[in-house]
Amino acid sequence: MRVRPKLLATAALALELAAGAASAQSVMQGWTDDEREAMYYGTQGSRLIPKTWLDALVMDDGKHFGSIENLASYGLLPPPDGGASNYPIGIAIDQQADGDFSFSKLRWYKGQGDRDTTAEPWAGLNCTACHTGGYTVAGQMNIIDGAPSLFDYQSFVEGLDKAMKDTLSNSDRWTRFVDDVLDGRNTPENAAMLKAAFTSLLAWEEKTDQMNQTPLRYGRGRVDAVGHILNRVLMFAGAPVNAGNASNAPVSYPFLWNIWKQHRVQWNGSVTNSRIKIGAGWVEYGALGRNTGEVLGVFGDIVLKDKSLLSGLIGYDSSVDVRNLMRMEILLQKLEPPAWPDAFPTLVPDKVARGQTVFRNRCASCHLTPDMQGDGQPTERMIPLINTPPEDLTDIWMACNAYVYDGPTGPLKGAEDLEGNILGDKAPVFSMLGTTVRGALVGSKLDLLKEVGLTFAGIERLPEVSAAPSPFDPRANDRKLCMNTPNVGILAYKARPLDGIWATAPYLHNGSVPNLWQLLLPADQRMTEFWVGNRTYDPKNVGYVTEKPGNGQGFKFQVKDASGKLIEGNSNRGHEYGVGNLNEADRWALLEYLKSI
Repeated sequence: MRVRPKLLATAALALELAAGAASAQSVMQGWTDDEREAMYYGTQGSRLIPKTWLDALVMDDGKHFGSIENLASYGLLPPPDGGASNYPIGIAIDQQADGDFSFSKLRWYKGQGDRDTTAEPWAGLNCTACHTGGYTVAGQMNIIDGAPSLFDYQSFVEGLDKAMKDTLSNSDRWTRFVDDVLDGRNTPENAAMLKAAFTSLLAWEEKTDQMNQTPLRYGRGRVDAVGHILNRVLMFAGAPVNAGNASNAPVSYPFLWNIWKQHRVQWNGSVTNSRIKIGAGWVEYGALGRNTGEVLGVFGDIVLKDKSLLSGLIGYDSSVDVRNLMRMEILLQKLEPPAWPDAFPTLVPDKVARGQTVFRNRCASCHLTPDMQGDGQPTERMIPLINTPPEDLTDIWMACNAYVYDGPTGPLKGAEDLEGNILGDKAPVFSMLGTTVRGALVGSKLDLLKEVGLTFAGIERLPEVSAAPSPFDPRANDRKLCMNTPNVGILAYKARPLDGIWATAPYLHNGSVPNLWQLLLPADQRMTEFWVGNRTYDPKNVGYVTEKPGNGQGFKFQVKDASGKLIEGNSNRGHEYGVGNLNEADRWALLEYLKSI
């Protein structure tokens, strides 16, 4: 077997850091090193690919797909100095009994174990892959926990699928892969089992790609997470490929600090945070449902059952790790917004004070400052699509898709959604998602009760770590429906608190504005194209520099296509609210204040 030693990871890390930094360190935001490591590598139940397969996959250039060097090329961050993992931040190892799973119940050698401690480990993503940021200054990479990442999820999935297809179709590469994976078990019988298992997983991933298919490129720092989650529910329900809904509404990864204080999460506020005081701690059962949906959308596994009394009591078998989800939510309550770095130009107090006045007069009716965020009160305001002036509306599709997408219910037919409605042959996929999440949590009720008991006793445990456009508008009906439907919570976008906003570029919910200075300009004066992926920070304009990164790992964000037509999903209009009336001094003062909160 070709072993990938720690030296290979170290060398790959050096190559990544050579692109813009000499070393990587974490910004202090309230976590200890152990807590940070547990967040980076604790499993949530994501099962993308068996670990041995990931380590054995070789690409056309002879490099391993699972190396830090290659995975970091998609925008994942190498571990900070002293990190123990051979994988970037957010690549977690999941090892659990899988006999009751669906697509990940794979066997590729005789006698393969199926218990928690003997089952083959799988690699997958956890929340920190998409919610850990990093910037460079003076040759130093600084890691910001909970910040939006520059992860190119779309290209990552495409790259993995290509590596798998190429491996299967190239006889020499396949022979090497089989030898590496089986490692002393390479018998004809096992080789045949491996090929069958590999082909099965590849077919599942190809169906996933087809369900989510869209010509729109997300680029770095964006993903249509809701679209992917909804299609995943359809797949678990056995829906055919043509029942899929295009995942064509990418949004920026939200920042996570103080998210537990918000009553509504997701950009469209589609999920409510609900927490209750139990003994010495808080239990986040609303966040638990949100995170369960996230896991199922990002490579989690679940088996949906026909409606029956038994399934209602027992729930659905799933890979969702409820224990770690609850522990991670507790750790998030400790995460602090990052302060303006000492390495950046010192803030000017008079400008900050002037900017605070401008903010209170013009912005605070939507964005609450820290001193305005009362305990237990909503820290966010929802801005509905209906009656919002066009100049203040960016892009409707993340909210609209969640409202209009539907599909066949399969085994969920006859079950109740979270509002008590009975699902028919076809139903809104968002309702199906709620039913699926509830079933997953009921199926994990014993683990859930154990964690609630630990919370009651004030016992805190860290997450466990294993290793050419047509003039026809096909979306016109949906657009009209979403823009004219009142009193629907998810047909809105959230005006979130702006604590630590300096560390969350690009801006607007779809990542269409590169820095805060651009955001404070009228929409017709904003950049219509810029590069995303450069980690060099621009403290003057507050965001990353917009030039093409020298390592070739950037994405050119474009608001309009070659003909000058607006690209659906990439609009940079909206959120003006009278910024054109600001004079230059007030605009710069407001920017100075935003750096300070």
